[in-house]
Amino acid sequence: MPKILASIKDLSEAKILINTDIDIIDLKDPLKGALGRLSEQDIIDIIKFIDKKKLTSSTVGDLPNNEALISKNVNEISATAVDFIKIGVYDNFYINTLCKIKSSTKLIAVFFADVFLPTESEIRSLKESGFSGVMVDTSNKKLGNLFAHTSSSEISNFLEIAKKLDLLTGVAGSINETHIAEIVKLNPNYMGFRGALCKDKLVRNSEISQHSVNNIINLVNDLKQN
Repeated sequence: MPKILASIKDLSEAKILINTDIDIIDLKDPLKGALGRLSEQDIIDIIKFIDKKKLTSSTVGDLPNNEALISKNVNEISATAVDFIKIGVYDNFYINTLCKIKSSTKLIAVFFADVFLPTESEIRSLKESGFSGVMVDTSNKKLGNLFAHTSSSEISNFLEIAKKLDLLTGVAGSINETHIAEIVKLNPNYMGFRGALCKDKLVRNSEISQHSVNNIINLVNDLKQN
């Protein structure tokens, strides 16, 4: 059964999630793109508050294909004691670059269904270079959810390849309540939410709502019991 990843933008949202059944708290700034990065101090403050009560992840930002710049951001975030670092893969040429990135923190490569999904060879290259996992997401949140850009069978193939290589897997991309049953069937390690947790579900930068969080958790828990 997939666990739940919830993306937050600040400490106040971390406080909403800390005593819930959310499994991993993901740090990112939705105003700065699909994988917008929070400031180093904000990351430090949130990680300190969470205090290992939840697993945590952080994005490095929507970065260009530049090894030095990606490494700089990875190193800065590694120093905050976050559990996972998510790095976007915006075209095939990124993969060679990411294979050179090294970190003591577990690295997750994020692919975008509205851009491209990787081949088995490309996923294997990331695994062999030391990556711990892969996710599928969407880069342009205005162009619809994950299933507007790819099929369940394509996502299933992506996940099967990753699982065969013993990589962690995640599915995100403007998914909401209506997608939970389908994603549970696909069975990634994590399903990631942001907009579906907000007070205004059409505005990703609106505040997270306790009611919306509880609704997602209850829907997932109901499927666990069936």
